[in-house]
Amino acid sequence: YCGVPGGVSTCDATYTAFWLDLARGDLATWIQLTPYVYAALEGVHLVGVAFFLGSIFLLDLQLAGLAPRLPAGPTGTFLLRICAPAFVLVTFSGVLLFVPHADRYAASPVFFVKMSAIVAGGVNALAFHFAARPSVDRWGENARRAPRWTARTTAVVSVLVWLGVLALGRWMGYERREPPEFDFDLLPSE
Repeated sequence: YCGVPGGVSTCDATYTAFWLDLARGDLATWIQLTPYVYAALEGVHLVGVAFFLGSIFLLDLQLAGLAPRLPAGPTGTFLLRICAPAFVLVTFSGVLLFVPHADRYAASPVFFVKMSAIVAGGVNALAFHFAARPSVDRWGENARRAPRWTARTTAVVSVLVWLGVLALGRWMGYERREPPEFDFDLLPSE
């Protein structure tokens, strides 16, 4: 694949060489060849995703007015205490899962769309934080008093974006990619 994700040509030799070196480096080799390391990283990543998306979705349901009996302030504070460390866990494990496949993911349009969706989710969270969160104490226990165009809109956008990230992550696992060319022969010459 020779595309232009992010304005950088993936056909550029330096770009390709950088990601190929990372995918063939010591860390990538250790992750791939040490028994159970890659599988453990995938497990940690999935647990992090479950806690992250679970807490985000519960918060979004509350903000959208679908859980009106839950007080917005304490519920949000509690769920964000789960969400923040889960995001750190997902990020750390995701970077380590990326390393052994860096050459392929750096040429994957699906990977770039997923990263863009994660950025969009972060921007959406910041929009909520600055636009609606300061007034959360005035909502009282009635989530229906949440500002319609700020809290409710960011909640719906959040659910859609994070479901998209989840789907794109799964899509990456099944995306067809050509293996990199090797600079050595796999079969001994006779």
